[in-house]
Amino acid sequence: MAIDQSKYPRVLLGCPINIVKRYCLPEWLEMIKTLTYPNYDIYLIDNSRNPNYHKTLKYAHDVKIDYHEPAKKEARLYMAESIERIRQRAVKRRYSHLFILECDIFPPKQIIELLLCQGKQVIGTGYWTEHGQNTRIQLLVNTQHDLQTYTARTLTFEEALMFYDGKTKYMYANGNGCILIERSVLEQITFHIKPDEPGHADSFFHADLFMLGIENFVDTSIIPRHWNSRWTTVPSDLKHHKMWNEYLDNKTL
Repeated sequence: MAIDQSKYPRVLLGCPINIVKRYCLPEWLEMIKTLTYPNYDIYLIDNSRNPNYHKTLKYAHDVKIDYHEPAKKEARLYMAESIERIRQRAVKRRYSHLFILECDIFPPKQIIELLLCQGKQVIGTGYWTEHGQNTRIQLLVNTQHDLQTYTARTLTFEEALMFYDGKTKYMYANGNGCILIERSVLEQITFHIKPDEPGHADSFFHADLFMLGIENFVDTSIIPRHWNSRWTTVPSDLKHHKMWNEYLDNKTL
């Protein structure tokens, strides 16, 4: 029996992509087409210097990919412009949610359902970076109540292990690598940077959420695999801290 898609909120899966991720993009593009949620569309923006790269991907993998000319802009600016185009599409076409999934992150196939069913305005997962001695997770804690005095820092490896107990928790920021955002939030913010301040669009996004009083949640029961570029230079796909390997033994990925 065919599934009635109209019973499910419409979700747009969107992400900027770039030729620098060519080592994992074919696998990622095939993966995102096999997610189990019954009512989602895919819209990607390629901001590679090569204007023909997206055409190769689009026809090889049958996904919607538009091109954003990076010109001579700094990377964080054209990355912000790319994700902003995706936000505008989600709002204009009245999607219920935007699901941002960076093109080197491989979550469970049920990821949209797992996040959507919790009814949060903004909810995502953390993801691990800097594999090896400097392993850390993209989770920032903030203990202040205004952006004039706030302090945000990345959790230490040991703190992150304690944080990951399978529950959904408030967190100031967790990056935008795997995050589901409700349209009501998308209508209040833009993805941008400030040229005179350090930080990428995800940093300013979470700061804007904080100022608007919108809570950001992290589901610690979900651990996506992060196939970042450093993985191409190591002999195995998981060169994590010994404690993390022990932790993975007790988790379902």
